[in-house]
Amino acid sequence: MQRSHRWFGCSRRTLLKGLGASAALSPFLPILNASGQEVLFPKRLLLFFTPDGTASVDHNGRVVDWKPVGTETAFTFHAMHAPLEPFKSKIVVPWGLRMSAGGAGQEHAFGMSGLWSAASLHEPAGDANFDGGNGLRTGWGSGATVDQLVAAANGAELPYLRAPSDPMQETPYRTIELGAQCAEPHSMHRMIYKGDQQPVHPETNPRAAFNRLFGAPIAQEPGAGELANVRARDRLDVLMSEVERLRTRVGAEEYPKIEAHIEGLRAIERRINGPTAPTTEACTVPAVPADSVVRRENSATFRQDATAMMDLAAHAFACDQTRVASVQLSRGFSGIVHSWAGATQGHHSISHLAGDQTAQLQAIDTWYATQFAYLLNALNSVKEGNGTLLDNTLVVWGREMGTTSHKMQPINLILAGGARGALPTGRLLDRNREPHAKLLVSISRLMGMNVSSFGNIDVDTGPLTGIG
Repeated sequence: MQRSHRWFGCSRRTLLKGLGASAALSPFLPILNASGQEVLFPKRLLLFFTPDGTASVDHNGRVVDWKPVGTETAFTFHAMHAPLEPFKSKIVVPWGLRMSAGGAGQEHAFGMSGLWSAASLHEPAGDANFDGGNGLRTGWGSGATVDQLVAAANGAELPYLRAPSDPMQETPYRTIELGAQCAEPHSMHRMIYKGDQQPVHPETNPRAAFNRLFGAPIAQEPGAGELANVRARDRLDVLMSEVERLRTRVGAEEYPKIEAHIEGLRAIERRINGPTAPTTEACTVPAVPADSVVRRENSATFRQDATAMMDLAAHAFACDQTRVASVQLSRGFSGIVHSWAGATQGHHSISHLAGDQTAQLQAIDTWYATQFAYLLNALNSVKEGNGTLLDNTLVVWGREMGTTSHKMQPINLILAGGARGALPTGRLLDRNREPHAKLLVSISRLMGMNVSSFGNIDVDTGPLTGIG
């Protein structure tokens, strides 16, 4: 039997009802009904992309073996992943997976389509007629990506309780898609799909993304939605006052429950007021980033743009602007010249030069691992109850290919964060040659969906053993 905490014969829900909590507050009732001392923070999903596969030694299938060394719970990262060492206890490495991808074009193209969807890339048709590499042509991808499916679902164990059609949404944005220098709309440059032939184009201007997420609202007469917010704020003020007053009427053993109530109410206040007026240390507005026009490549500003987008994603989660996001750094066929890592030519070009380019390619890989570590640190620095924002988030790092020599196995996929306790971390899982569609099934399950299949290439696989 589930016990209902009561004060003076009045349950929490009855108290809220008596104080006039309207439908405007109803999406947040689960927060206030968290049992005992626990505050139920949202579950989030963040997909992170870096380009062009893991460093290869040559073009004959011989690759850098980046597999960590050790046992499932006691392992050491390969040198290129050494920047992740501080977060090892919050990471899972499913090593050896084969990417469930295929269709038109070559690996850079169908890998972008299949990375988060495990769905094939269409042949060119109509206006969707793109260079797929090596003289091949492609269209758009054929399936929805895991982030979009998670965001479209709703339920108690999912990021959203409310359906997308519900007029009272829990966050301003169901998803956000951010990118640094992802180039023009093209099958090799887009990784997120809402459905068959429905690519989602990322925002690539950090200033525009900042204005959308954190910019001051335009002054206008309040509409129905704003009037509902005004009424909700009025009721919230009363609720806060009543709950604070309970401090003087209960014993010390009840204080943790009162604190949980107050934290829940503050969470509601943050969502009503929006991030332009943060009410806690966790929800802060980031520094205003520089403008960055949409371009194919500008290596001189790439690091600046990438950092800005990672910062915006972390702040958007902390301020509950969204609970599902993606950050795409560059694109398949990346031309970024990583001169700060010792590279002398564009990333993709280096991977096809004659001779052994391992040192340059691994230096680029290490730099990207540093960026992933930066993102994890940004999330881990935000306190949420007894844990952090990272503990309540599932972050997945992936690439469109397994290696720079166009192999699709082993694909470099790394999971981080706890998905609000759903994912046991600090583990190395040897899953050699298993389809990565299994991992997408597992991600879906970790986020609260009940699925056993993902995509249209490796179907009905079930989840990856040990994850979800």
